[in-house]
Amino acid sequence: MSSHANPELDRLLVSPAMMVDPYPVYRRLRAEAPILWSDEWQAWVVSRYDDVAASLKDKENLSNENRQALLFNHLSDAERATLAPLRHYFAQKDVIGSDPPDHTRLRALVQKAFTPKTVASLEPRIRGLAADMLGEAVKLGRFDFVTEVAHPLPVILIAEMLGAPAKDRPLFKRWSSDILGFQGTGKTTFELAMVSQKSLVEMFDYMNALIDQRRAVPQDDVITALALAEESGRGFTRDELLATCNTLLTAGHETTTNLIGSLVHLLLSTGDSWKTLQAEPALIDSAIEEALRFEAPKQRNFRRIKKTHVFQGVELSENQMIFQLIGSANRDPDRFANPDAFDLRRAKNDHLSFGYGIHFCLGAPLARMEARVVLETLLGLAPGCRLVENGFKWQERVQFRGPGELWIEA
Repeated sequence: MSSHANPELDRLLVSPAMMVDPYPVYRRLRAEAPILWSDEWQAWVVSRYDDVAASLKDKENLSNENRQALLFNHLSDAERATLAPLRHYFAQKDVIGSDPPDHTRLRALVQKAFTPKTVASLEPRIRGLAADMLGEAVKLGRFDFVTEVAHPLPVILIAEMLGAPAKDRPLFKRWSSDILGFQGTGKTTFELAMVSQKSLVEMFDYMNALIDQRRAVPQDDVITALALAEESGRGFTRDELLATCNTLLTAGHETTTNLIGSLVHLLLSTGDSWKTLQAEPALIDSAIEEALRFEAPKQRNFRRIKKTHVFQGVELSENQMIFQLIGSANRDPDRFANPDAFDLRRAKNDHLSFGYGIHFCLGAPLARMEARVVLETLLGLAPGCRLVENGFKWQERVQFRGPGELWIEA
């Protein structure tokens, strides 16, 4: 077995099969090349649970700072110059793209806007949104759950939290999708990066104006809380604040949309799961955790190797990239019994879908609440709902996994 290169597996990483069902590829990676060098991704790829967890947690050898810079290495000087705004942004530090001690300060600032009390106070609004959206959808008889609920609810919520007017909400989804579009492997194309840059510049112009408004006239929203937050006498720089707004926008709904969609799909398509949940609603929290494990909303994470070191017998060189396959780790049989079964009663479920270590997702309690409220509302309004035949397809996103369409008959 080689821990370095496997051309056949490497080709599979960029095959259409990865969009539809990546798990057979993951299974082979864990067995044949748990630490793989990918020429296709220009990165190391780690697939076993223990190795993924260790590399997510490693602060000494791996870094989140300026990790996207590696994606532009193969572009021409002229292309890199044209992409200067995008490269400048991703060189900035935010709560995800930073290491200690900056990360410690930035996370403390963001936590001031996401206290348990703040998150709990959002539940009535989430319930109202879920009731309105599902109430209208159920009247249609047949509806696409992604279009009607899973996509708009998290977008509306994060837009409201940031203080954006309702008319601007469609911009948020487009910006988020575009900005993340060039990521997911260890290299990008100039064309994809240009799309990301255009939306990033638009979003920053918008957020700059919103930040200025809130500093002049504070409101009860996250933008105001972030703009005025201080930790040990220091607040955000403008670049840090803009980077944090982008992180909240992209992370604030992409993962949640995928979680809600996959959760409902799994419950309606797996045996008697839906009937079991109706009979035992106390299993809702367990169902959410199992959906997070079974279909990780974000399938992979990546970090920059900041110093050469040996990991599991393999030398990893400075300024190479390493991908942690969260979707693979969550299906590792060495960690989870019967990992390819969706089990509502799984007793121990220490999945990695919200990360691990100092970068554990700050928004995890909010995402879980959104999923719980939507599921409770669907159980109440459409207890007899079922999947429409041939009404499901996966979205085609490189690093995210969730339904692109999910047609339900109420």
